[in-house]
Order: sequence, then C-alpha cells, then structure tokens
Amino acid sequence: MIIGIDFGTTNSVVAYVDENMKVNVIVNERGSRLTPSVVYFKNEKQVFVGEMAKSQMLLKPSQTVSKVKRKIGTDHTYKIFNKEYKPYEIGSLIFSKLKKYSSEFLGINVEKAVVTVPAYFDDNQRQGVIKAAKLVGIDVVKLLNEPTAAALAYGVPNDESTVLVLDLGGGTFDITLMRQSNGLFEVLTTGGSTELGGSDFDEILAGWLVDEFQTDTGVDLSTDPIALQQIYNAVERAKIDLSNVNDTNVVIPYIALTERGPLHINKILTRELFDSLCKNLIEKIDELIDETLSEADLSPDQVNMLVFSGGASRMPFFRKLSQKFPNAQIKAEINPDEVVAMGAAVQAAMIEGRIKSVELRDILPHSLGVLDDDDNFVEIIKKGTIYPTVATKMFTNTEDNQDTVTIQVLQERGEKLVNLGKFHFKSSKKWKKNEANIAVSFSLNNNGVLEVSAEDVDTGEVEEVVITDSIFNYFDEELHQLDLEII
Repeated sequence: MIIGIDFGTTNSVVAYVDENMKVNVIVNERGSRLTPSVVYFKNEKQVFVGEMAKSQMLLKPSQTVSKVKRKIGTDHTYKIFNKEYKPYEIGSLIFSKLKKYSSEFLGINVEKAVVTVPAYFDDNQRQGVIKAAKLVGIDVVKLLNEPTAAALAYGVPNDESTVLVLDLGGGTFDITLMRQSNGLFEVLTTGGSTELGGSDFDEILAGWLVDEFQTDTGVDLSTDPIALQQIYNAVERAKIDLSNVNDTNVVIPYIALTERGPLHINKILTRELFDSLCKNLIEKIDELIDETLSEADLSPDQVNMLVFSGGASRMPFFRKLSQKFPNAQIKAEINPDEVVAMGAAVQAAMIEGRIKSVELRDILPHSLGVLDDDDNFVEIIKKGTIYPTVATKMFTNTEDNQDTVTIQVLQERGEKLVNLGKFHFKSSKKWKKNEANIAVSFSLNNNGVLEVSAEDVDTGEVEEVVITDSIFNYFDEELHQLDLEII
C-alpha cells in the first residue's frame, strides 16, 4: 500500500485510502491524528519524536529540534551531544516515527509514500525531503505540492473552475492558482513564503506577553525557559480560541516567584489586538496573494473556488480574505490540519490504480539556469514551466588542452540565486579552445526535481554527470541510517 504523508513544519499527518475507497487519517501511538514535527535527543542513543519531544522544546533547547522543514535543503547543521546532524537527517527521524506507527496501524511494512511539499520549495529542498524519507526506507513515489493535494482532497469538479488554494501551515504559506476541468488539474502560478506560518504569530504573541509582564512587574521572563514554555503553550491556545470567540483570557498562574510572592499572568487578548500585533504578517500575506494573482494576470472576481488549508488558516483574519473573492465558492469543510495528507492519500490510490486518475500539471516555482563566463545567470528552464520537462543547452571549453567542462547550476529564488552545485563533464580527449560541443540536458522529473545528463554531440560520447560543491552531492554520497532508538 502507498500512504500519503504531510511532512509539516509544526505537525505531520499520515493518511490512506481503505478498501471502501474512504480516506482515513492514521492515528499515532498516543491516539492523536497529528504528530508534532519535533525531535528531542534524550541522550546520544535515544530520541523522542512527537508530543514528548514538543514538551522539551524550551526546557532543553540544546537537545531539541523543531521546524526542521524550514532548514531542509540548506547547509545548516545541528550540533547535539557533540555530534553534527544535517536537516535531512533530523527529518528522517520524523519520517521514521511516521513509518513506524503507520506500519503498526495497517499491519504491513510501509515502504512507499506520496509525500507533500510546499509548492514554493526549490530543488535543494525537494531533494532534502526525498533523502530524509529514503534514509528510513520510504520510497517517495511522488512529491506532491501541498496546495495541489488540498485541491485533490475535495475531488474533481464537474465544471471548469479557477481555483485558489491558500495553505497557511505552521511554518509555510503556500499559494497556488490552478484551473480544473474534465479531470485536469493545471497549475497556473504559485506564490507564498517558506518563512511565514502560524508559528510566526505565536512568536509575536509570546513577545507581547513577555513585554507586558515586564512592564507590569519589572520581571523579565525572556531568559526563563520553563516560563517561556508555558507562555508559548498559552498563546498557542489563545490563538486557537480566537478562531471561535472575539476575546480570550491568557491566564498562567505562578509564572514567577519574587520577594513579593508569586506572580501570575492574566491578560485579555482580543481579535482586534491580535490583528494589531500581527499587522505586518497579515499585510505580508495579503501582499503575497495579490502578487500571485497579478502574476497570472487574473483579478479576484475571476476566482471560482477558494480552498483553505493548513491549521493556521482557521485564524479569523485569514478567513476574512474570502471577502476579496466575491464569486468564489469557499471550501473549508475538511479539517485544514488534515486536508493535505488526505489529498496525498488520494494521489497514492490513483497511482495504485484504485481511484480514477486525474492529470496533474504542476509548474516550476523558480527558474533554473547556469552562470556564464561573466558570472551572469542564464535561464535554462523558466519559472512557470510545466513539468516533467527537458531543456538542453550547448556548452564549450574555454582553454586549450582541456578535457573537462564545468557548469555551475543555480535556481533563481526571488532576488537571490540558490546554488545547486557544479556539474562536470569529462571527455576521453583533450580539446582545443572552443572546440567542444557539449549538450547538457536539464530534466525536471515528475517530482519537480532536477536531473542532469550530458553528451558530446561530435563523438556521441555520453558521460554520467557528477555533481560537486552542492548541499547533498546526491550522485556520490551514500545514505547511512542513524543509529538511534526512536521513541
């Protein structure tokens, strides 16, 4: 069986389609449908993943990793008990936990999955997720963009529709504009940010509460990890409460002990105050939506369907965004925490042939290209190109007696260039200057991941292209599972 996995920044969810073609979320060993994407190293050999790890986030920060999804695909390292871990290795521990409880629930050894990623993820980030899953024996049969998964969970509409998916998760904000018709899901454009999510609102609320308490009492709680743990738990609950009520009390008794006796937090948080505190984040979200619509040259009244996804999409200000789209049917009845995993499970069943398949046409979120001799970015595959696709560019040598051509490959992400590595083609002969005619093909596979091949068009010689100086060195790095007991 192929399962669907929503590998989230704050929580991860697993789902599957049963024999009655019903989509079900798999509960973990604690009976919860959500598993916090948090890893706590108890010692050098034991790690906790999930709720027990989350409880240690602020108490033992040097031994706990959260929001690893934001770092996956980067050269960031975590040093724990004098050992360094890469983000994909930490991610693999989360995948191991998901695999274990899913296998126990289904009574089989889970080996294949459709795994979701933000549509805005670049090549390094996509590779990182694949590698994290592979490290624990999960074959990623399909990387599915999260907004596409959310749309799939709602089924295929009968009429042609222009659909806007707004996916605000714990750590990322994904926007996808797509057209659906006759079993075709065609992505028109994507937008969003991999650095904006519900946890950023928690940070602002926690900062507000710490500042208010210091103003009222003169006591600074910002250096007290136990107090901060309580504050983050309280503001997260308050944020959730405000999805249903206009105001809520944030009460934390005995938060500090002074010469005057115990001190308590008792503050009223209203929706109006929440929106005021988080004004910059709210404006950024609105701006990103407008940018995405503008890129597709569509106006809000051309949107026929609006899909809300991600737990943070419950926030009242976010739901008010629907007012911008007067002709849109609102889709929010499926639990937004689970809708992405459920869509992944639907895609898994389609791959298995158990559900009638639809055609998915996803697009490249960031242009791929190379550096020329003058260090200028030369676009090879343009942003917005439907994948899978192949593009070929000719290269030559710049010196006499040269038998290797080196090409630096990058992905353009907003104002910056993300290095994907250097690709090397080695010939059996030495060329004169500008003699070589090397056709380098850039292929985007079904997962939106880059693969590279090269051919000397004069000789027909084909060489395996080797990548160096990259985050992963995928072509020559062996995978070694971590020797850790996961609880």
